[in-house]
Amino acid sequence: MRLLPLLFVSFVGLGCTAKPDPADPGVTTEAVAYGRGKNTVTGFLGLPGGPGPFPGLVVVHGDFGLDDGVKQQVRRLAGRGYAVLAVDLYRGEKVQDTLEAHIMDRGLPQDRVLADLKNAVSYLKGRPDMRGDAIGILGWDSGGGYALDAAINDYRLRAAVVCYGRLTTDPKTLTPMQASVLGIFAGKDAGITPETIAQFRAAMQKAGKRLAGVHVYPASEHGFLLPSGAQQAAPPEDIADAWKQIEAYLADELNKS
Repeated sequence: MRLLPLLFVSFVGLGCTAKPDPADPGVTTEAVAYGRGKNTVTGFLGLPGGPGPFPGLVVVHGDFGLDDGVKQQVRRLAGRGYAVLAVDLYRGEKVQDTLEAHIMDRGLPQDRVLADLKNAVSYLKGRPDMRGDAIGILGWDSGGGYALDAAINDYRLRAAVVCYGRLTTDPKTLTPMQASVLGIFAGKDAGITPETIAQFRAAMQKAGKRLAGVHVYPASEHGFLLPSGAQQAAPPEDIADAWKQIEAYLADELNKS
């Protein structure tokens, strides 16, 4: 994988328009934009109450884009004390059904995705209410694979959570990564087999990278942490435990001095 250089970023919206979120009065949210010209990217920012500085978290959506379900996850994580930026990799384009979602996701240029995520880290680091040394990334589905790719390409990321996303199994590709990794997987997910997970474990070990944990939920299906339809895709105790693992990991990695 070709590493991308850090890019110049100009910012729009540094919190001055954030308003209490009607779904969670303890959190403020706003639409933000970063980048410039044709490379301007929008996102959904959630901030905890209080003045900060906060640890930061970049959230990467899956096939269906930056929808209401992803925004719900942003509110949840902001309520745990993180400045959370969900990046719109589709740059404003919306999907209407599963087929269109798959087409949109597969058509994303890899270099553009990595640049958008790298600039999201720069956006968070540039905020006065942020701790620039404590930024992680979390992605679901295809966004989980992008989260891992971003961590490989951006030494500033301290933590990466991959939720049933594509895994890199080449130790050499993993070598530049500075972040530790937590993996959350569904046992009924035919796309990520136990063999692939074992290969990822071995590659991380060979590359000398820290795998904070791998949790596989045998009774759960792909996508089980998405708010829409989650109860049909997994037992409630699996969803609760997966979130417990994610939140404990992020607290350990991003709240350290």
